[in-house]
Order: sequence, then C-alpha cells, then structure tokens
Amino acid sequence: MGAAMQTPDARAWAEALSMYERRYSYVSVGPRAHQDWVRDVAAVMRREVTDPRSWRWLDVDEGEEERLEEPFFPFVLPPSAPQGAAAWRRGLRTVPRTSVERLLVMLSTTWLDVPRERARNDFETRRPELERKARVILSRFPEETSFHTNAGYPRARTDSRTDAPDFYEATTGCTPFSQYDWDLGLIAVSATELGLFWSFDAT
Repeated sequence: MGAAMQTPDARAWAEALSMYERRYSYVSVGPRAHQDWVRDVAAVMRREVTDPRSWRWLDVDEGEEERLEEPFFPFVLPPSAPQGAAAWRRGLRTVPRTSVERLLVMLSTTWLDVPRERARNDFETRRPELERKARVILSRFPEETSFHTNAGYPRARTDSRTDAPDFYEATTGCTPFSQYDWDLGLIAVSATELGLFWSFDAT
C-alpha cells in the first residue's frame, strides 16, 4: 500500500480544479459553521462565504445578469426551516469515500456520463490525469469527511454508507438542486469545511 496523499497546497488545488474549466461547473469550499450543514450549503450557494484557505474556486456565472438578480443562481436554495431542510437532505445519497474519486471525474465530463464519454471523447486516454486531479481534490478532506450526491445510480439507497457505487457507470437520474432539469454534484462535509462540486446541463 502506498503512502497516504498529503493535503494539497494552493497551487496543487488550483491545478486540480482545471478539470472543470471546460464545462458548466461550480466549485467552492466554505467554512463549516453550523451543526446542520445544510445551512452551510446555503451559504456557499449564496456566495456569502469564501474559501477558508483563500484558495481557488470556480464560478462561471460570476458577473452574469442572472447572478445580479439572484445571488444564488443557478441553484435553488435549501429551505431554512428545519423540517424543510430535512426534506431537502433526503434528495441526497451518502456515498463512501472509495466512490468519490470517480464521482469527481464524472462531474468533469462533457455529458456527465462516462459511458458516453468513452464512446465519443477519448476518455481512457484522459482518464489517468483526471483521476490524479480528483485525488488531489479528495486529499483536502480528512478521513472523517462525509460525502453526499444528488446523483442516482443502480441499487442506490438513501443514506447508505455500505453501497460503493461506480460513477463510471451511467447514472440513473438526479434530484435537481438547480433551476435546470439535470445537474449532478457532490457535497463534502468535514468538521471544519464544506465543499460544493456541481455541474449543470443547461441544454
């Protein structure tokens, strides 16, 4: 077994995020400030917080007209009331750390669909570099981090930590968290930080 990957520095983090530059994605990390981390998700969606380490983030809608009207565009904010927040959280599935590398890679693909990417976009040639960048991103988050996605996958069970989905298989659907019909993402929740990695299909 190889040595554990070290926590990335700002330069390595910025370089890793380049895997999302060619598609409509939003990537940002904010501080974990509440026991109910849904409130931290909302703060990141509203752009009310910045990266605690002052590292790079990606926000392709920054400065766009829709953003001026709705600071949280294109997201639909989770409800602020506890009951509503709990219902919103039920749209997520908890996934094990072992599945997160492939999920991060899938979120960078053109169609958010690795089988399609394999058939049309030379995925296998690019795969080693994409996986390297995904491991850099993942290494920021300590072992106790929990990971959650709105992506559907075969045999998915909400809040199951035992299933280890393979996100190189086709996803079976999603619970949209944006104003678009199809968006897929990852929420990483540690004791001190919350990462939001989201890609949108606006077609």
